[in-house]
Amino acid sequence: MVEWQQPTFFIELLVILAGSLIAVIIGRRLRLPDIVAYLLAGAIIGPHALGLVRDDESIRFFSDLGVAFLLFELGLEFSLSKLKSLGRSVFGLGVLQVVLTTALLAGLLNEFGHPLVSALVAAGALALSSTAIAAHELRRLKLTHRHHAQLALGVLLFQDIAAVLMLILVPALAGTEGPPLYEQIGWALGKSFLLGAILLAAARWVLPWIFREVAAAESDEVFVLAILVIVLSSGWLTRAFGLSMAFGAFSIGVMLGESEFRHQVEMDVRPFRHMLMGLFFVGIGMRLDMRLLEWQWQILLAGTLLLVLLKSAVAAISAMLIGESFASAGKAALILAPAGEFGFALIALATGMGVLSAETSSQILLAALGSMALSPLLIRYNFEITDSVIRLFGRKRSAREKEMDRIPEHLCDHVILAGYGRVGEMVAGFLRANGVPFIALDIDTERVKRGRAVGDTVIYGSCGRVELLQRCHIDRARLAILTFRSLKEAQRVVGHIRALGYRLPILVRTQHHHDCIGLVKAGADHVVPEMFESSLLIAAEVLTMLGLARDEIERQVEGERERHARPSRTAAR
Repeated sequence: MVEWQQPTFFIELLVILAGSLIAVIIGRRLRLPDIVAYLLAGAIIGPHALGLVRDDESIRFFSDLGVAFLLFELGLEFSLSKLKSLGRSVFGLGVLQVVLTTALLAGLLNEFGHPLVSALVAAGALALSSTAIAAHELRRLKLTHRHHAQLALGVLLFQDIAAVLMLILVPALAGTEGPPLYEQIGWALGKSFLLGAILLAAARWVLPWIFREVAAAESDEVFVLAILVIVLSSGWLTRAFGLSMAFGAFSIGVMLGESEFRHQVEMDVRPFRHMLMGLFFVGIGMRLDMRLLEWQWQILLAGTLLLVLLKSAVAAISAMLIGESFASAGKAALILAPAGEFGFALIALATGMGVLSAETSSQILLAALGSMALSPLLIRYNFEITDSVIRLFGRKRSAREKEMDRIPEHLCDHVILAGYGRVGEMVAGFLRANGVPFIALDIDTERVKRGRAVGDTVIYGSCGRVELLQRCHIDRARLAILTFRSLKEAQRVVGHIRALGYRLPILVRTQHHHDCIGLVKAGADHVVPEMFESSLLIAAEVLTMLGLARDEIERQVEGERERHARPSRTAAR
């Protein structure tokens, strides 16, 4: 009888999966991010602790696939329109935050004896923040559409792009002999552009044909198999050119993200991405030498706190340089303070190529891990920490910030009423009588004072500023009643609100009925043309005075409304 011997890889993979499962379950009980749980699981079962897993060469292959699938999904979500709408925070604040943080951290590491190339790679990795943790916590706390959250998400989007560039440049930085460094970097960028052109051609002429054939098979299994082949092929191609698999996966993801198959691809790839990413972070955790905590815990704790303080300070200063208030800058900075998952990918790549030593890598990873463990707390108590810092420094609040303080923090299921004139005041009276909470905006200081005198929440400002609507908790509002003086401004604001993902009903007050079509196209649910409604009211009164029956008058008025509303509905479709 032949005795079957279980392969070492099978046993180690089973240990990794079981350890990951236990760690995630315990981590969620303790409200730790899944990424931190995976890292701790790897550290515990790895060669520096229990030693249950020693040969991680095969596991590293799966972790490389995990990074590739993470970048592939990021490419699917990458949107040029979203990039354009967040332009200032992406290219303004994003560039300042990444460049300044990298420069400061590289200078500190170089001062402590690390070579310049190693310091630059480590600093670039630590300058990145966690998109996964930030997005998850903001979504869970229903803060995604707040102004400071939008700022932070814009920076995270830029960091994701910067991470791809860093993954391209690390192999060039790893070269110790041969051409000068600037030539190696130029050669790497040149190869990247060439590969991008090849992948773009494939995405335009080859992939549509493949997916049409796959869709014709009407099989989910065939569709998933096609995705795996495409992602692995793009990764193999970039690896053959001496670049990372992640770059190829990201590029092909961007191109598929513009296709009609995007949503189906995203749903099918997600289970693979989560499983492989778990293996990736467990593999990173195996490299953590937890014994460093025995004799270097003070240094690592100081490094974690220094990293959080320095990143938050740089991000806050950068935000204020582009014109943000201290409060918004501080809240966004706390979201960006911890390290991120792409930083771990960069450190792993740099360690494998000899740019970073194993001991340096462990020290940096442990400090980064500590900052990530703080991430949920920094986001959860974002407002309290920012207010404490403001009080600590005794900073005087601006008139704008004081005005924003009038907005109730926990306001929800309310109506946003833009305009507190005669009509707005009457609508406010009906809302108040029926117990419906509301917040009103007006640019007339006398109207604002009059509203506050009767106890209404009225703030000074225009609904033409979408960030002000966000401060009024538009993400939690039941209805928005907006008033505009010009059609172009109304279309711009309503279109921007819809582009940011807000789905609440929007009622727009306008002067003329011919504005309706453009506003419905922009995303308004209902348009009230005041001149038109006044005309109908006068016409109804005239017919009443002439002795026509009330039912006949109502029929004619409704018929006229229907006749003018029909083009709007047709345009909306």
